[in-house]
Amino acid sequence: MGPASGHHHFAGFWSRAAARIIDLLIIIAAFNLIYLVDRLGADAGLWTGMELGEGNWTGAGISMANVLRGLFFLTFPVFYYVYLHAMYGQTFGKMAMKIKVVNEDETPLDYRKSFLRWLGYFLCDLTFYIGYLWAAFDPRKQGLHDKVCKTVVVRTDVPSPPAVDRKPPPKPPGVLRGIIILAPGGGEPTAFSEVTHSATSFLAVGVASATGAAWTFRRQEEPPPQREIPRYR
Repeated sequence: MGPASGHHHFAGFWSRAAARIIDLLIIIAAFNLIYLVDRLGADAGLWTGMELGEGNWTGAGISMANVLRGLFFLTFPVFYYVYLHAMYGQTFGKMAMKIKVVNEDETPLDYRKSFLRWLGYFLCDLTFYIGYLWAAFDPRKQGLHDKVCKTVVVRTDVPSPPAVDRKPPPKPPGVLRGIIILAPGGGEPTAFSEVTHSATSFLAVGVASATGAAWTFRRQEEPPPQREIPRYR
């Protein structure tokens, strides 16, 4: 299947940038919320606090609670981008901007492709954000991570053009449909070959019938031969 250029409208650079900013704000808000809840719980004595700012790096600094905190702050962005792109093709920022990520063949992303695309963000960061700016000048609005993963970002607020319903050509009438000629190479009979052969056969039968009828009419019109009566002397 070809690229989506004939079926979708690609999302522009600014709408993608706005969606990325919304996603970053959501992630930062989630971090701050978890940090606030963690501090309140630690102050209430429900669990141990981080205690990283007190110079204690050997005791509570490597506690199980801090390991869980570190895992959350490291894995939440991965879960956010990978899970939402694989399940819906959209993060919350893309939902707000009404854009969606799909493969170049218009199929949805799976978890593997979604994870590889998330890794592509680091590739764009290594190019000093040139990989993101690439989408502003690319004909299909693809960033560097889209080029590597073969994905495109399309708009969901613009309806796609209806698919062209290509109906097969109508079959000839019953008399002509009875005579079928196979397509070259032993394939299925084609409508053109069927009609052509049927018309030719029908014409040949008609010519033969007309010729026979004309010959019969001519025989009937001719006078019977005169029979000589022998004369006896």
